[in-house]
Amino acid sequence: MNATDLDTVLAAATLIVVAVASVAAIVQLRHLRTSNQLNALLAILNQWNLPTVQAALSELRAIPTKVSDSRYVELLETPGALDRDAHSEFLALDLWEQIGTYAKRGLIDEAILLDITSSQVVNSWKCAESAIAILRKRSGPSAFENFEYLAVRATLWNRRYPNGTYPAGTRRMQNV
Repeated sequence: MNATDLDTVLAAATLIVVAVASVAAIVQLRHLRTSNQLNALLAILNQWNLPTVQAALSELRAIPTKVSDSRYVELLETPGALDRDAHSEFLALDLWEQIGTYAKRGLIDEAILLDITSSQVVNSWKCAESAIAILRKRSGPSAFENFEYLAVRATLWNRRYPNGTYPAGTRRMQNV
């Protein structure tokens, strides 16, 4: 074997090593991304279960009644008047806004998130929509836009999977 042939063989071997290393790096990056998304989802679910968040979500469900009170509407219409300690429903809205941002930016897997939360997102949006409309009159359409994005995605998810996402062909418990 002459020097030229040896150089060709070594160049080919180097190319193969680099290609294999590249594939391994891509696989590692995918695993790392999946791990990061799982950690983010677990953090959201842990936060979701906090008593303060559950209380805030209960207050969010009361918004349709609250907007019938003119003092509440005036509070929403007045810049800087909203105290999140006194109105914990806005802590829940802030949480949905944060989660919506994560989903919109691809920081959490939207399919997994919506498989778990789509109904809660849609119900929360329906409860909060009237208050958000009042806020948007003074603040513009960006108020809670990421929550709205999440609600739209959840609505589309529910239309796509009206009977849930249970795997087709897998027996249900009553058939086992």
